[in-house]
Amino acid sequence: MSKNKWSFSLHQAPANTKLEYVEGIISPKKLLRSPIVDGLFYPEEKAGVLAFMKDIGLEKGKGGRAQAIIAPHGAWEISGSLAGAAFASAGGRSGRKCPSRVVIMGPIHDSHEKGIFLTNSHDFQTPLGTIPVDQEAVKWLESYNALFEVNDIPHLHEHSIEVLLPFVKYCFPQAALVPILVGNPGVQCIGILARALRAIFEPIMRDTLFIISFNMAVYSGDKASAAMAAAMAEECMRLFREGCRDELLCALQEGRITGCGSELITALLQSGLLDSQRPRLASDSLLSAQGEKGKMVYYGAFSFGC
Repeated sequence: MSKNKWSFSLHQAPANTKLEYVEGIISPKKLLRSPIVDGLFYPEEKAGVLAFMKDIGLEKGKGGRAQAIIAPHGAWEISGSLAGAAFASAGGRSGRKCPSRVVIMGPIHDSHEKGIFLTNSHDFQTPLGTIPVDQEAVKWLESYNALFEVNDIPHLHEHSIEVLLPFVKYCFPQAALVPILVGNPGVQCIGILARALRAIFEPIMRDTLFIISFNMAVYSGDKASAAMAAAMAEECMRLFREGCRDELLCALQEGRITGCGSELITALLQSGLLDSQRPRLASDSLLSAQGEKGKMVYYGAFSFGC
């Protein structure tokens, strides 16, 4: 289905990269980040998204009350059921406990991008409608440290946050979004992100849900590497199953558990915001799939709750 939308090209972006204005009004406050993998990673149409939510048994306003969740960013046909399980673990945060903002952090797959990238967009579009960006929170983060950069270009090319946004809109339709992309994070970057999260969101934790986009243990090559990836994924599952918070953080810091987005889990744990929250499995299932160039990817669903 063709998309007829108002759009303009950024001068610093490739010619085929576009940001779009809501209702065609040329105003920096009305920038709209449109989907790039709808119809590929998940359904393009509203009816298809709603049918998927029904098929996996995800119901609005029902489930657990997790303070933070970890969900995979694979194609829905592979890992969508696990993403749904992660959101279900927080879906019961209704009424006064319903989050007014969702802080969603995802890794950047482009190895050339380095840093922490916020967005200049006013809304993020999904098949279920747009999600407003919490502009105030973005400004707080930008002012915290020079490492935080307001730059839409990485957001326009990255899917790790986008594939989870229909779940956000479905489960928490009134929540605003704080999208954070991180590329090639080192120890210093993780530390700064951790301190920023605590400084800014600790006073408003009651109304905030954290989401981390994470795929486990990506390996390619020989049988030994495949066995290592499987063992690492199983160990990650065990630590969440047994609620071993300190051991989990240590395994992440030492590189005994890695994955696409593992540094973001490290930062959130280091922030201290989840010190009273126990790691949990949102699903007992551990899924795997072979991706490009023989890479093996493992998917799980996790949460942090009392």
